[in-house]
Amino acid sequence: MTIVRLPNGVEILGDDPVVLIGPNGSGKTRQSRSIGADGAIDFVNALRNTRVAPELPVMGVDAARNNFTSQKEQARGQFWELSSEFDYMLSQLLAQYAGAAIRFSQRVRTDPSAAADGPEATPLLRIEELWANVFPGRQLDWSDWKPIVTSTTTGSLVSYSGNQMSDGEKAALFLAGRVFTFDGGVLVVDEPETHFHTLLAVRFWNALEAARPDVRFVYVTHDLSFALSRRNPTFVLASPTQGLRKLELDDDLPDDLAEALLGSASLSFYASRVVFTEGTESSYDAQLYGAWFNGPDTVVKPVQSAQDVMRCVAALQRSGIARALSATGIIDRDHHPDEFLGSLPPGTVALPVHEVESLFALPDIVIAVARHLNAPFDHDEYLARLRASVSVEQREALAIQRWKARIEPQLAALTAGVKNKSVAQLLPNMANHFAVSNWPFDPSVALREAKQKVDDALSDNSGAAEMLAVIPGKQLLPLAAATLGQSVGAYVNLIVSTLKAPHEGNQQLSSALTMALASKLPARSVPPVGVPAPLTES
Repeated sequence: MTIVRLPNGVEILGDDPVVLIGPNGSGKTRQSRSIGADGAIDFVNALRNTRVAPELPVMGVDAARNNFTSQKEQARGQFWELSSEFDYMLSQLLAQYAGAAIRFSQRVRTDPSAAADGPEATPLLRIEELWANVFPGRQLDWSDWKPIVTSTTTGSLVSYSGNQMSDGEKAALFLAGRVFTFDGGVLVVDEPETHFHTLLAVRFWNALEAARPDVRFVYVTHDLSFALSRRNPTFVLASPTQGLRKLELDDDLPDDLAEALLGSASLSFYASRVVFTEGTESSYDAQLYGAWFNGPDTVVKPVQSAQDVMRCVAALQRSGIARALSATGIIDRDHHPDEFLGSLPPGTVALPVHEVESLFALPDIVIAVARHLNAPFDHDEYLARLRASVSVEQREALAIQRWKARIEPQLAALTAGVKNKSVAQLLPNMANHFAVSNWPFDPSVALREAKQKVDDALSDNSGAAEMLAVIPGKQLLPLAAATLGQSVGAYVNLIVSTLKAPHEGNQQLSSALTMALASKLPARSVPPVGVPAPLTES
């Protein structure tokens, strides 16, 4: 078990990797040089010269090691400069290999049976074994101290010199050399994923960790997918104002949610709020919310589902991984029952409309765009079109969807109530337990109420707010765009681009859009401390 010691005195005990994260400019590299250990510690720079000389300098083990060590020490003290230890490292590896070959030859001459044991496993032999696993079909050859790669990946035999290797091959050779020449302890590797495809980086470092259980790796990276690929990692956040700080993440968080939290934490010294939303980076959620919250104080992170949104908000608030960062979650209203919407956890708000697409169909939004385009618009006719977009069959389907959303949690509670009981205990009471008359709720009443809710929202007397809360927005967005003679893409792009970058030519539209959305979404900028920014309905 080793100790990785942070500059603030916090000690991270264990043998599993430590991952230091932070975006560009956070001071990761500089601060990583202040990490200590209870034993040997070495550093691999992010700026590394991986050019391979056509012919390596021939020298003995001691001379090569001295030159290699000298270059490493220089690189350690000047991490902002390009490190140049590659050739000397390869010379040391070859000198060790040559010495082992000589000793093996001498043993065999003395005792021919020693041939069965083979030569000792020098660092170079171990590198070649790892190379063969990471790069199948490519073999390293060191004839005449000239590094050569022999490849059969194209179906025919192809050889090329070391200086003609791809950037990924050179990086792999360099990093494997640094790992296998390290005597053991803590090895800090800056930007371990550079020049690697994502999957190759994971496979490569997995192989090195498995080959060197005596080394505890500390990775310095801004690649969160690589960070989360490490086995049982401890995360450390780099901040230019707060230094290095150990983070605590819930063990049961899925990788995608953990990545969202780590990404938010790593940006916490740039922003003071993170807004978690449904959807993906390419969905309407990210487009609209990214344009609405476009100030430097807020980061928008789509995390797929409503449950994921709530989980991220709660995890960020509970863990304290970003001390100066407040968390807000926005979920679609969807078919959620009033009981669910009324019990959302702190920090999470639901849209007053069915889903994010519904916001584009708000009458005030359509009116604003119509005025900007000098297009005709009839408010009553537009509401009639919204109402008429729902067929009789869809009314029935909407009522059933709302009903299911309401009773499913209650049905789950019924089955949850029978845990810790045996089959023998359950069978005699099965009929009684699942008799509708004994349930604490009436599914028939719930269905009638759902049907009434839909009918009321689509009645001739209903307004836009009632309709937009019930009708799925995905069918209303195309209707809103078509009302103004626009394609969905052009309509959405106009709204998003105007919110994101208002200028003299669209200032009136920008003001109207802002006014229309202000009562539907959290405040665009972070309010002063102690002043809540609730989502309210107009």
